[in-house]
Amino acid sequence: MRGRAGIAMLAVVVLFCLLTPTLSGYDPHLPDLEHALLPASTEHWLGTDQLGRDLLTRTAAAGRMSLLFALAITAITTILGTLFGAAAGLAGGVPDRLLRLAATMALALPGLTLALALAGVLPPGDVAVLTALVPLGWVNCGLVAHTATRRVASSDYVLAVRAIGASPLYLLRRTIGPHIAGPVLTVATADFARTLIAVTSLSFLGIGLPPPETDWGGMVSEATPLLVAAPRLAIVPALALAVTGLAVALAVDARHEPRRPD
Repeated sequence: MRGRAGIAMLAVVVLFCLLTPTLSGYDPHLPDLEHALLPASTEHWLGTDQLGRDLLTRTAAAGRMSLLFALAITAITTILGTLFGAAAGLAGGVPDRLLRLAATMALALPGLTLALALAGVLPPGDVAVLTALVPLGWVNCGLVAHTATRRVASSDYVLAVRAIGASPLYLLRRTIGPHIAGPVLTVATADFARTLIAVTSLSFLGIGLPPPETDWGGMVSEATPLLVAAPRLAIVPALALAVTGLAVALAVDARHEPRRPD
């Protein structure tokens, strides 16, 4: 039940972000100072921001960027983590020790700390976000893939396939891969939620997309000086982020629920 609710909520968020900028008729980036800080009305359902941009349209456009960045980073880290974790679990030795070293570095140097260090070196933009979150973002998925691979690799079926001379690439692709897909997908879904929060946090700190492009974190950052005069400018994108995070969390938790007997 919770899983279906989470998936439905996430679908609504995705459709909102994809369709609203196209259907609303307002440019989410073009200022219109004559209509700045208008209250909610039939023309602007959530009012306008400090530059006269429709708040509903800008929230949807910012959400599209937030989801796109989080999805792209999660895809990269999942692929890297799965490949390296599975290879380390099957081969052992040096790859296994390198994975453990990377895990130690990830615990000692959290991603946001690395991102803040890079903020003084790289200009704000997508390259800075990718550079900050990818190098250590794959470790969590790598550890899960490593553990699942070690468990599957010790099974009688895999041992039999190895005994007849199957190559490591064949084992990873045809024998081990299908068995570790479930755990990897679960951790990837959870990583998506964490990555979404990390991306918006970086934008809030000024490391994300430069204006006029923005995401939910950038919108909250822009609205900070107006928290008293127009709190809705920060509440709306923050609420959108909270709803998206809740939807993903419900979908992840549902995978661990016990199934009802038929």
